[in-house]
Amino acid sequence: MVFAHLPAGYLIARAVMQRTGPRPGLLLAGMAGGVCPDVDLLYSALLDDGWVNHHQYWTHKPFVWLMVWLLAELLGRVSPRRLALALPLARVFLLAVLGHLLLDTLTGIIWWAWPWVDQPYTLAGIPDRFDTPLLNHLFHWTFALEMAIVALAGWVEWGRRRWGGRFA
Repeated sequence: MVFAHLPAGYLIARAVMQRTGPRPGLLLAGMAGGVCPDVDLLYSALLDDGWVNHHQYWTHKPFVWLMVWLLAELLGRVSPRRLALALPLARVFLLAVLGHLLLDTLTGIIWWAWPWVDQPYTLAGIPDRFDTPLLNHLFHWTFALEMAIVALAGWVEWGRRRWGGRFA
């Protein structure tokens, strides 16, 4: 998934806001979490010349994010007054990271059982039928799903603006 991570993070944040009500920064936390695992693309492009699939870096390891989540929850219990605003933001951020990893499992590879099992998992990997990865992505059935996520996010935002927040 190339285009759906940011809209998926937006949709996750909107779904949480539907249940909890609006909070400052919640939408931004969801969208940031939706794209955060892909910061490793900078490292991949600048330092290792793309020799390593960026899904092999720690930012795409679910175990790492689970530990971050547990640490955030622990800190929230130890100091609930100070983290009253930060913990909901962290939860939405981490939910969006999880959404990112689930979307990447559709078309890419994710090490779900790492560090216990060193095996990547994928649901519908994209075969190399064309010379460029972008063309392979554009002509795979998962691209329609990705565009549906983008369209849904646009529809939710349009409806929210159209009906004054009662929509989503």
